[in-house]
Amino acid sequence: MTIWDDIRQKALMKYQWGKVIAVTGRLGSGKTEFLLNLASAFKTIDEDVTVVDVDITNPYFCVREIAAKLQKEGYRVVTPPGETKWSDLPLVSSEVHYAIMQDNRVLLDIGGDEKGALALTQLLPEIEQQDHSILYVVNPFRPMSSTEEDITRLKNGIERTSGLSIDGIICNPHLGSETSSEDIVSGYEVVKSYSIQNNVPLYYLSTLTSNYHDVVNRVKDITVWPLTRKILMPWERSEV
Repeated sequence: MTIWDDIRQKALMKYQWGKVIAVTGRLGSGKTEFLLNLASAFKTIDEDVTVVDVDITNPYFCVREIAAKLQKEGYRVVTPPGETKWSDLPLVSSEVHYAIMQDNRVLLDIGGDEKGALALTQLLPEIEQQDHSILYVVNPFRPMSSTEEDITRLKNGIERTSGLSIDGIICNPHLGSETSSEDIVSGYEVVKSYSIQNNVPLYYLSTLTSNYHDVVNRVKDITVWPLTRKILMPWERSEV
């Protein structure tokens, strides 16, 4: 187990988690990366983890891109079937419903707007039968989530469409590879203010491992989650 695995495991144990964990967030928020890191943390405590891709908003840069790799690492992976895999059709397979009811720990990757929340609507009867946690990943440097008003609007839209309440926020401020510690801290202040004003729990401040130690030294009032990249951009893959 790496030092990052150890830190994530300790961060994980701060909360009581539902058997089903849905992670939502707009394109560019980093919600899929956070979901995969969360899945990895559960694996370090020897849990059987099922990762389910039901992002009907953006079929790229998501779980289905690395499904084979995740399966080799010991995860059960559920992605859209057949020809629907690379479409953005609002279809949820019967295998997803089965996983929610039967598997041990299920992590759902959900699109972060009202269209994405339609997937949760289809799964509502099964989710409501299980202990569940709904997380919303916010990158305050992305359009439509850069202000407290934007964050509120998106959160309310997801809850209204899905019929489920968001349990906690993950603050993941980033500007891609150019992100500095100053960026992370300034972005955190926006999301922290939203959390306080709206009484929505802020679970973690998430940052890449390269910035982790500096951010921890600057921010003392939140647990910092060290994020390890799992999904590479096409130009990054060619360099590996």
